[in-house]
Amino acid sequence: MQFRESTKEGNSMPALTIAGRTYSQLPIPENYQVVEDQLVPRDGESVHMRRYQPKELPQEAIGREHITVVYRDDGFLYTYNALTQPLTGALPCLDAAWDHAEKIWQDVNPDYRQQLERLRTLGNQTRSYTNAAGKKVTIPILWAKYANKVVEGSYEWIGLGPGNTVVEFECHNLWDYAAGREQTEMWYSDTWILARRGLGPQLQPPLAKA
Repeated sequence: MQFRESTKEGNSMPALTIAGRTYSQLPIPENYQVVEDQLVPRDGESVHMRRYQPKELPQEAIGREHITVVYRDDGFLYTYNALTQPLTGALPCLDAAWDHAEKIWQDVNPDYRQQLERLRTLGNQTRSYTNAAGKKVTIPILWAKYANKVVEGSYEWIGLGPGNTVVEFECHNLWDYAAGREQTEMWYSDTWILARRGLGPQLQPPLAKA
């Protein structure tokens, strides 16, 4: 399966393309390239995981700026997680966040959107990475979270940063009610990856066990 970027007229960045399908709302910066391309387990199935980093980081650099994309053989997109640039300023208001989240769903998977219902927005969240100078870059985000009406325990969310920048898209993420934590493997999290490799502490609930 090919995985490439393509530029659409009017877009400031190339857009993610999987299996010939371009996602205009999910950008891949022009100076980014694939540094990891592998099959990984996700809820009992084997899925594709690709990691993009700036060209000056040609090898996997955990903790640095990157984009992670997780998808099935048939191109079904599970994850788009982008920590690519400093983002400052005001987060979108709640109405604007929902409106933009709906725009993203219509671009990515409008049919799947039909089995979801809006749950709530979650603020006061941050994501971070370390830049080339060794300084921590913190990005504020606002979640627009959905509950799945068809698959019990499945939750979906879109995380938006200042300027409605898409930082996170997560689809079909399962919750382990008995354990009080996520069930689905967190391939979008470098902290989780380090824990899985035995190179960092185990994550605490509600995060998934590595």
